[in-house]
Amino acid sequence: MNAIRIRKENQVYSAEDKRALAMFNYEEKAKREAKVMSDLSRLVQRHMGEELGPNHDPFGAGKTDGADD
Repeated sequence: MNAIRIRKENQVYSAEDKRALAMFNYEEKAKREAKVMSDLSRLVQRHMGEELGPNHDPFGAGKTDGADD
């Protein structure tokens, strides 16, 4: 009878350990994903900043409005 009780307790502890490990893994994965998203966002911002720098003219510096044609 005592062996059955000990086995059941171990099963309960194992389930709790599994839940704790699953939660830990989930949190670690979320941290890694957040870091990847942050790095990707920073990379995109840096890349777009090079293309659309402070001297960027959205209307084109050399283009005319068609009045000279």
